[in-house]
Amino acid sequence: MRPAKLLPWLCLLAAGGAQAAELACGDFLSRQGQKPAYIVYQGCQQNMQRQDQPFEARYEIDGRHAQQAEAYLRRAYGLPRLKRYCCMWDSTRHSWRDRRTGYAYVMFMATEETPVRTRAAWPRIARFVVQVDGYATDP
Repeated sequence: MRPAKLLPWLCLLAAGGAQAAELACGDFLSRQGQKPAYIVYQGCQQNMQRQDQPFEARYEIDGRHAQQAEAYLRRAYGLPRLKRYCCMWDSTRHSWRDRRTGYAYVMFMATEETPVRTRAAWPRIARFVVQVDGYATDP
């Protein structure tokens, strides 16, 4: 390949490498849009024990706002509706790619064990959790 044709490919590779180094822990949902105040950022850490060592951002939602939060996360990110499995409410994991940065994210929303069996009773659940895993490389 001639040097003139090789240069654009090298620039693309260099840009991809530089981009991967920029991803860091933080409030991913605020970085990507207008995160509602009822989705409360709790912190972030890189999990070195998991494959691809994702950055794990954690959020909490008071049960009074869980239906609003679920609707927002469905609309903004495509999160599936929560379903009751055994003894808790849980979404399946959902992934997407930020079109501005190219970074991949995986999200889920869940409760701890709860006797609450209907959506109408969600306000009786003390807290829901959301976790967003950010990947500098494809998971």
